[in-house]
Amino acid sequence: MKAVEYKWLLSIRAAAVIFLVVGPVVQAAWADSAIVVRNVNLRNDSSTHHPPKALLKPPTRLELLQSTAQSGYFHVRLADGTDGWVWSPNVHIVVTTETIAGLADAIDTNWTKPSPVSGNFDSDGERCGPTGDGGDATTNRRKNRTDIPTSYHDVTFQSVSSLQYPVAGKTRDTWEPEQLAEIARVEGVAVRVIGYVVALKPQTGGSGESTNCHWTHASEVDWHIALVEKEGQGEAEAVVVETTPRIRQNHVWTPAKLHDWVDSDQPVRVSGWLMLDPEHRNHLGTYRETLWEIHPITEIEVMQDGQWVALDDIE
Repeated sequence: MKAVEYKWLLSIRAAAVIFLVVGPVVQAAWADSAIVVRNVNLRNDSSTHHPPKALLKPPTRLELLQSTAQSGYFHVRLADGTDGWVWSPNVHIVVTTETIAGLADAIDTNWTKPSPVSGNFDSDGERCGPTGDGGDATTNRRKNRTDIPTSYHDVTFQSVSSLQYPVAGKTRDTWEPEQLAEIARVEGVAVRVIGYVVALKPQTGGSGESTNCHWTHASEVDWHIALVEKEGQGEAEAVVVETTPRIRQNHVWTPAKLHDWVDSDQPVRVSGWLMLDPEHRNHLGTYRETLWEIHPITEIEVMQDGQWVALDDIE
């Protein structure tokens, strides 16, 4: 997001109220207003065939008359009732998840929790097994799962961030049976969550992680992504969601593709497996709000022109 856009958007965020309707099978997000972020002509139709009706300047507020662009133009109405078409790159659709409908507000213990399918990962002639090379083998097997859900449960951010878990050791082999049973009630559910990315950290530094055999090449590591419920929150309020090299090899995801949605006022939608990572208790209150994660991520979608677009499809 360019600095000039932020200059205007910061002044109107508190007043912006946009409606986003998401159901289990709905792929588009529907918004009812937009903000001019760069000078833009108001036109009679979605073309440059006729002279413009007016020049609109930031931060003019517009009512969106349809949720998707036509030939690169949005159909809009001004506060005085004048309608017309504006070039979509020069306006910004502001979205907030505060008014989302159709999301489950709790993880149902009866939802299906299939056993993880994990395999080997090969890179540069070397092989990393399903449990990595040490550490918490049971957790690593879940992190390294490669099975893709056939469907997802659309849930609220709070349904994940507020999930309870026991106070226990950093590896599951030190847990009591009742502690393992507590997380087993919901772990392994396929969920889809909407939030805002405030940090993206490919784990290429240091000595690597046991789940990936301590490899550190960019194609061999997990990305730790901090996802928050509301734009403007920090990592301390985040749910960590992670891509893995075993899933990414079937996608064209790159940090550069996701860059414009990091510290942006546009949300992302993340799908994947609900998992608890007991290793990072020391990160609580600083880099995360909970030990529950979506890990691995199996689909990433970003908000673009009022619609969800698969990150694979971003140029």
